[in-house]
Amino acid sequence: MQLAITILSDSPSDAISELILSTVSCGCRIVDIKSSHFSELHCAYLLVEGNWNQLAKYESTLHATEKKLQLKINCTRIEKKRQNNDSMPYIIEIVGLENSDLLSKIMLFLSDKDVDVEEISGRRYPAPYLDAQLFSTRLIISIPQSASLFQLRDELMYVCDGLNADLMFEPFRN
Repeated sequence: MQLAITILSDSPSDAISELILSTVSCGCRIVDIKSSHFSELHCAYLLVEGNWNQLAKYESTLHATEKKLQLKINCTRIEKKRQNNDSMPYIIEIVGLENSDLLSKIMLFLSDKDVDVEEISGRRYPAPYLDAQLFSTRLIISIPQSASLFQLRDELMYVCDGLNADLMFEPFRN
C-alpha cells in the first residue's frame, strides 16, 4: 500500500525532517519526494510505502506533526500501484509571452489527444531587454503507442505557433 502526502508549511526544514524521521520510525519507505517554494509557502509531496499497519501508524504521526508544527497536511491512501501501460515518455518545453490561454490551450490539446501529463512545472519571469512577461512550462507526457508521434508533434507545433510560443519536443532521457 502507498500513502500520497502533501504538505504546506512556513518552515520547510522542520516539516520535512520531522516527516522523514516519522517515516523511518514507523517502518515505512519513501518512494518519491518533491519539495518547492511558492511565494512564502513551502510545499512538499511524498509518496510513502508500507503495509497497512505501518501506514496506519504513520498516519497517526502525521496528525500529531500537523498540530505540533502548525502546518497543513493532506494524505490519501493508494490501494494499487499504477499500471505500466504501453506509452512513450516525452518532454515538451514551451516558452511564450505571458498569456492566460497558453497553458490552458496546451492542456486541452493534450487531453483531447489522450496524452497523460505525468509532471508539469512552469513559471513567469520578465523578458530580458523588453518590458514584457514570459511564461515557460515544462511537461513530461506519456504518449500512447497507438498515437502517431509525427502527427501529434506537428499538431502541437501548430497550436504553439497560433499562441506565438516556442516548442521543444523530445524523448525523455534519465
